[in-house]
Amino acid sequence: MLRPQQPPFNFPTLLTLTRLILAPVILPFLLVALLPYNLLPVNVILAIIFAGFGLTDYFDGYFARKLDQVTSLGRLLDPVADKLLLTSTLIALVAIGEFWFYWAIIWISRDLFVMALRQRAAEQRMTLNVSSYAKIKTAAQLVCLTFVILNPMHAYGLLEHPGWNMTELFLMLTATTLTITSAYRYYFAYVKQCVVDSQNKENTN
Repeated sequence: MLRPQQPPFNFPTLLTLTRLILAPVILPFLLVALLPYNLLPVNVILAIIFAGFGLTDYFDGYFARKLDQVTSLGRLLDPVADKLLLTSTLIALVAIGEFWFYWAIIWISRDLFVMALRQRAAEQRMTLNVSSYAKIKTAAQLVCLTFVILNPMHAYGLLEHPGWNMTELFLMLTATTLTITSAYRYYFAYVKQCVVDSQNKENTN
């Protein structure tokens, strides 16, 4: 029995569109305009806003499955919204000196690499599914950036305020390690599928 076609716009898709449209427009402006004042109450509000946008990544998928409202449009927009949220936030933080540019290059390069890998796999009629490891990586990045936005002691050294800055460094190293290793895991999965596909073609000949 065929399932009825889902309407393209529903509650989960609206959550995705909120992240897609509002996050890269509002959040970078707020970060660049307000975060340099380095006031803890302001930092807390900005961190809550960022975390709220980040949580929509979980809730849109959760409600899509819970309400049986998974759509092709939602599948298409969700990763785009994720990348825009991450990239726009990184650019804003780098612009005001709150995030080291090299970390940002690694994070953004990983996303571009995986996107290219997915495109190549699609051209070969293969699928690279989102792994649980990649979801952990995304969660680690969101936690890291939330703490970077929250941290009022970023301008001081590690020894002056080790509680804040050592925690931030630990989260950055953890998120960056997961970012690099998740890219490798995607590449390994792609190569493995290529080998299996090649073997299947040889067996049919």
